[in-house]
Amino acid sequence: MQIRKHAVLSMDIEDWYHLDYIKNKNSNYKMLDGLDNYVKLLNDNNVHSSFFVLGEIADSIKSKLINLNNSGHDIGSHGWDHKRPLLLTEKEFKADIYKSKIHLEDLLGSKVEGYRAPCFSLDRARLDIVKSVGFTYDSSRIDFGSHPLYGNIDLSGFQKKSNNISCLENFYEFEVSTYNLFDKKLPISGGGYIRILPWLFMKKFVANYLNSNELYVFFIHPFEMSDKLNPNFSDVSLFNKFRFSRGRSSVSKKLNSLIKILKSNDFEFTTFSNLRNQVINSPNK
Repeated sequence: MQIRKHAVLSMDIEDWYHLDYIKNKNSNYKMLDGLDNYVKLLNDNNVHSSFFVLGEIADSIKSKLINLNNSGHDIGSHGWDHKRPLLLTEKEFKADIYKSKIHLEDLLGSKVEGYRAPCFSLDRARLDIVKSVGFTYDSSRIDFGSHPLYGNIDLSGFQKKSNNISCLENFYEFEVSTYNLFDKKLPISGGGYIRILPWLFMKKFVANYLNSNELYVFFIHPFEMSDKLNPNFSDVSLFNKFRFSRGRSSVSKKLNSLIKILKSNDFEFTTFSNLRNQVINSPNK
């Protein structure tokens, strides 16, 4: 199926202490101001985004979520409290995402269509559960087996719509973008990756990817765009302190540059919900 070229920017709304490698879960220090900075960047560039929200912090940013939802952005679920799905039983996982979905729907007064797993920690059995509780799309698949926390989602039975769009009975999987470098997959689409990896090379990899793909999916987190100082870490390795801190001061500039690259390559910005509806309503579906 031939579709127009699209880009989906997304943010997983969680706080710094939800990160898997953070042992000191001090929730008194907040870095959610990064959400405001991200929304300002979106407005400055006149683009919309998809957001995946943890249920346990939704009430604290209720007015912001309602404003985003009413402004044409896409609000989805990121689970309840950032427990990795592959560490939960299937019964526990179903309860977790159902609780988050209902809570967000009550808060927003509208249906929540999408889900993304914390740490992309999902397999096929749990993807089927995502579908069964009423979500219409997921964006938890990323082809990067080198990451120890990421899951592996088998899409057997799904119909492939494009390189990273697949569907089963009007349930859609939107895969996060990776680049094939020397027969190895390299993520080119996350805040951490554009912060840490050399930007000169990342720009080249993204440009090459855009030449042969119809969808680019990007994700970022509030802490990465926060103006606040790093938290007072305890029991965190030097490597993890580096991966948390590296490039935070320049990530907004890089994201603005990325948006310009996408626009110059004629990519149209949209949300996952809008893209799903467009693909469904395409005469070539």
